[in-house]
Amino acid sequence: MHTSTQGVPAQKKQLVLGAFEVMAPTFLANSWRHPLAKPEEFASLKFWQDLAKQLDAGGFDFLFFAEHLAYPMDKGDQVPEVVVKEAVQFPVHDALFAISGLAAVTERLGFVVTASTTAGQPYLNARNFGTVDHLTGGRIGWNIVTSDMQTALVRLLGHENVTPHDKRYARADEFVQLCLKQWEGGWGEDAQPMDKETGIFNDPEKVHWINHDGEFYSLNGYFPIAPSPQRTPTLFQAGASPRGKDFAAQYAECIFTQERDIDKTAALVKDLRARAEAQGRPGDSIKIINGMSAIVGETHEEAVQLRKELLDAPSREAMASLFMGWSGVNLMDFDPETTLADVRTEIGQSLLSQYQDGRTVGEVIDGLRETMGGFKVTGTAQEVADELEHIAEQTGIDGFLVEHSFGGTESYRDFIEQVMPKMREEGILPQAPRQGTLREMLTGSPTSRLAQEHPGAAFRPERAEVVTPRV
Repeated sequence: MHTSTQGVPAQKKQLVLGAFEVMAPTFLANSWRHPLAKPEEFASLKFWQDLAKQLDAGGFDFLFFAEHLAYPMDKGDQVPEVVVKEAVQFPVHDALFAISGLAAVTERLGFVVTASTTAGQPYLNARNFGTVDHLTGGRIGWNIVTSDMQTALVRLLGHENVTPHDKRYARADEFVQLCLKQWEGGWGEDAQPMDKETGIFNDPEKVHWINHDGEFYSLNGYFPIAPSPQRTPTLFQAGASPRGKDFAAQYAECIFTQERDIDKTAALVKDLRARAEAQGRPGDSIKIINGMSAIVGETHEEAVQLRKELLDAPSREAMASLFMGWSGVNLMDFDPETTLADVRTEIGQSLLSQYQDGRTVGEVIDGLRETMGGFKVTGTAQEVADELEHIAEQTGIDGFLVEHSFGGTESYRDFIEQVMPKMREEGILPQAPRQGTLREMLTGSPTSRLAQEHPGAAFRPERAEVVTPRV
């Protein structure tokens, strides 16, 4: 226990917890084959409602859905057979359609859904998330990505070529700003009197026409979604390249990281907070949440054995295909004795860089089962709780995104029933689950709206000149 200089116990940081999922049979290749997995149920609403209810009752703050608009494909437009055969992120469904059904059976759990700025359109994105913010009572977040699986998107969406990395972020910057213009600038305060006597439902003076003519997008009109509880969904981002980190520091309220080393995580946290300050935002205004896989056993040996079963499940080909989808690099094309030192990619630069450390391609492939994802924490409930506290203290992160092991409620049962009570005893989780909009729960904000120092607040009608006369 840490104490202050006066001998009074120091108050510990209370962590936030999310559950990491994808609407597919599995996230990491072949874990669907484990006896505890129920891959046949992934497409049903009840499957996800049962999970959401479990997380809600257990005290998780949010359920996070990764997204894969396509599937691993190499530069020759070939889909490795293993992708289809072993369900390597195939099939994968659209999580946003399920969120209102999950919100209907939960009281306080938030939901974060990944949506691409490369594949989407700002108007439709703003409309979708604005609608879901209403239906969830302000419990929705947007994880902003520029998209992996770029090679497949060329084939499926008709893009001429894979979009260069920095151009994707330039487009993402305009995409996010146009969404913010609609959410924050489309409607003034008290714009809907809904006065039956006067017949005025919307005050025309407070519904603002938005003109935007940018490099990548144009919009000229009203934003037709009424002001929702948060207006702007809580903003997540997970860029880890230098350009991605600058983008996250500018817009994200929560940054999802995937580090596995304590020293590197601490350095990344310090770097991200410094980048936020350089953007004119308080360093502590962003919450940094790192991925983590927890395996709990009655004994340490039991947990180690279960971890081994999971690591042994995926084939080398399946893991290599998964890596290809995220990085654009097909490891099976290389001599196993060479390294990745001179390899370049326009798709997953930050992921690739993690493996350009002198390891041979063969070592990379054989180690993917252990090195993909965040921290791997294995042991008894007390051992897991203690290690999570240690990681948080040493790195300065604000919480964990718990990566599922098998898919469904079995992935989180032991963590909820055994580990979280011990975390509460240690004071690193609140005694009672957090309440409020997703923004209030995750950032500690006193309001459901974006903070005044966030760049999106500049688009509010009372502060901005972006809302112009109708043309």
